Amino acid sequence: MKYFDQAIQSIENSDLDALQNVISKDPQVIHKKNINGQTLLLLASLIATQDGAIPAKKGTEEQFSAVELILNTGASPSEADTLGKLPLHVAAISNHFELAKLLLDAGASLDGQLMGAKGGSPLALALFYARSQMAQFLSNPPTPYNLRTASALGHEIETFFDQGNLKSDAAYQVDFYRPLAQFPEWNRTNSQQEILDEALSWSARNDQLVSMSRLVEYGANVNSNPYRGTPLLWSVYSDSVCSARWLIEQGADPNLKHNFGGSEHGQGATAMHLAAQYGSLKCLRLLLEEGADPEIKDDLYNSTALGWAKHEGTEPSISLFLEYGVVVK
Repeated sequence: MKYFDQAIQSIENSDLDALQNVISKDPQVIHKKNINGQTLLLLASLIATQDGAIPAKKGTEEQFSAVELILNTGASPSEADTLGKLPLHVAAISNHFELAKLLLDAGASLDGQLMGAKGGSPLALALFYARSQMAQFLSNPPTPYNLRTASALGHEIETFFDQGNLKSDAAYQVDFYRPLAQFPEWNRTNSQQEILDEALSWSARNDQLVSMSRLVEYGANVNSNPYRGTPLLWSVYSDSVCSARWLIEQGADPNLKHNFGGSEHGQGATAMHLAAQYGSLKCLRLLLEEGADPEIKDDLYNSTALGWAKHEGTEPSISLFLEYGVVVK
């Protein structure tokens, strides 16, 4: 693995000449993998996106060019690691459109099995993390296509129903539900209520009000928590204030304490806790204006939303709390 390690080092150093030299010495290096099943192309994609950072960050121009160089030497754009992660997943999560286009032009598959799950495609990952524009870019065609995908993309959803009941294709390849092992396992039932509620959650984070309205008409629950967060919580995650306002108008409880995110993220916390932590200022202002209680403490850290903001150093949230007269007691 000497040449493989040298290739990685050259990419990290933004040294394209060194990378080309390594590939010339060992052309097979582009097909090798490390102990995690990661190819040189996947690692280069991670380096070019700062490990798929959230919020999105980009590496140097040379690091992006390294991806192109590796592709041009014959690397497959569709080889996944042991967790099913593809280079296109990296582009999706990092909102890196240039990288996504480069991979698609090289023939990257739209399908995927992230976390070993059917339906764990780059599109599904983009929608999970509310990368709405990226999701539209990756949806030609939408893969996989089911109720939650259609809803989150803002497509017509009537075709998934027959006299008010869900058709089987509504739950097609919904096996994927978590992007990382840090998210707890979920024993799905695939009941009609669960499928509706999950679709509402995905629609809310992608700010698809028409889809949300139709789903609620079909029976989706605005206070449901199908997997790691209510629809309101996920609206807050993406600071989708229109969907957040609509949910509150439909009866979503802004003070509902529940578990969300990774296993050690939100336990018995509220949407305001997340808004404060992430600096989702439009939604935080909405919650304060709608009378959400800023004094509620979560069950894990025994802290208020302002406490979360202070812990994370989210100064814009702290300033907004002060504007509304919320102070540490």
